[in-house]
Formats: sequence, structure tokens, C-alpha cells
Amino acid sequence: MLGNLLAISCAMVWSLSIILMKKSGARIHPLALNLGKNVIGLVLLLLTAWIVDGGVQVPPARETSLLLLSGFLGIGVADGLVLRAMQHLHASHVGILECLFAPFVIILSVLFLGEKPTLTMFVGGAFIVASLLFVKPTPSSDDPKDPPGKSRGVLLMAMGLFLIALGIILVKPLFDSTSLISLVTIRMTAGVVGSALIFAMVGDRRARFREFFTAPHKAILLSGCVLSAYLSIILWVAGYKYLQASVAALLNQTSTIFTLIFAIIFLQEKLTRSKVIAICLAMSGAALITLAS
Repeated sequence: MLGNLLAISCAMVWSLSIILMKKSGARIHPLALNLGKNVIGLVLLLLTAWIVDGGVQVPPARETSLLLLSGFLGIGVADGLVLRAMQHLHASHVGILECLFAPFVIILSVLFLGEKPTLTMFVGGAFIVASLLFVKPTPSSDDPKDPPGKSRGVLLMAMGLFLIALGIILVKPLFDSTSLISLVTIRMTAGVVGSALIFAMVGDRRARFREFFTAPHKAILLSGCVLSAYLSIILWVAGYKYLQASVAALLNQTSTIFTLIFAIIFLQEKLTRSKVIAICLAMSGAALITLAS
């Protein structure tokens, strides 16, 4: 039950962070925002590791290498690929492609961790995935039917989601031998390096990164960054520590529904019949998965 609570809490915190960053009104280059929030997350994680573990507890060389590889691929490179992909896709395409994450985790967990998802879990997962079809916007009539670079965007998004899934699968066997906070901190260290390398390819980097410091409503933006790159990532990894990877991935997918709920509460978005159906489907799916795990 603890793992279920952590995974669902992660989805809620992540969704709230998205709403806060949107509510801040900041207009920041996505790769600059990604690097900035990851740096903030790393500073807070280092402080937490010092308080909880007396400093970062570095495991043996093999485990450390896996953690660094996981963070570099799953945070640094993957986030860059996903953000690049969004430049070539409509919101509706992004919503559909996001549903690839849970299947990627399930496939990798079966192949490398020997997990065996149950029929009830698959049914619950189907409910959650089906709920997303009711909340994702479709392109407006003014948009081209197929945006430029759509195929490139699809490929980049799929690659990014696969690397995020691979990143967490790589470290799951290390949970018993490595402190949770130290594990997350080492991953984020590599993630910051990966984010910086991706951002280095952006033109006019100084001006782009300066946007992070000149954005309006800095307190709201900072709160969103702390929730996304610090609290939610701790909850995310902790969920995988106490659950099968496939179960955690399916419960994390409810973040889309929580984003919908928070948008209605904080951004005054309209509550429609399709959104009510989506919420009911997602809650039913999460309940089934919780009962099955």
C-alpha cells in the first residue's frame, strides 16, 4: 500500500508542479527551464543527502556507473528529446504518445526484472490509458493536418519515453543496497550534466538562460521547479522501490488526470462531460491496480 500511495502522490505533485509553472506565466525556453529546474533539484537533493545520510553515500563502482548512466539517459538526454519532440507535435499527438511510457516499462520489467503483470493490472492500466483519450485536446481548425516534422517528433518522443523507462529499470535492482536519497542525488547529478550538454546546442544560450531569472511571479515558478525536480522525483523513485515497475508506471500515468483536476481548480478551466468520464475511468483503473498489487 505504501508504494501505491507514493506512486499516486508522485502523479499529484508532478501535476501540481506543471500547473504552478503554467500559472507563473513564465516564457522560458524549454531546455533552459529543464536545466534550471534540474540544478535547483540537485542543490536540494545534496542538502537532503547531507541531512539524511550525512552526505551522498556512493555505492561500489558498478552500481555508481549504472546510476550515472540512468540519470544521464533518463533525465538529461530523455527530457531533451521529449522537449524537442513537442516542437514538432500537436498537443493531441503528445497525449497519445505519452501512453507509450507504461508499456515500455512493462516490457522492460518483464524482460530484465522477471516481473509478471496480472490480468487485473492490465485491465486497470487499460482504464487509465482510455481515460487519457477523453482529456487530450485536438488540433484547432487553423492548424495544419500534419505539423511540419511530425514523423521526427514521433520518433524523438518515443525515444525519450523509452530512455526514461530504461533509466528507472536500470536502477531498480539497486534499491536494496543504496540509500534512496543518495540514489536519487547521483542520478540527478548525471541528469544535470546531460541537461547542460543538450542546452549547449541551443543558440544564444546566455539570453535563453537569463529568461529563467527575469520571469514574472518567481515564487510560483520556483515552487513549480522544486515540486517537479525535487519532491516528485523522490516520490517517483520511491514508488518504484516499493512496487513492481509495471504497477508504478501505470499509477504514474494518472498524472494527466490530476493535471486536469488542478487546471479546473486553479486555472478555472471548464469541467465537461468528457473530463468527468476521464476522471472516473482513471480512478477506477487506479483502484483496480491498487487491489491487484
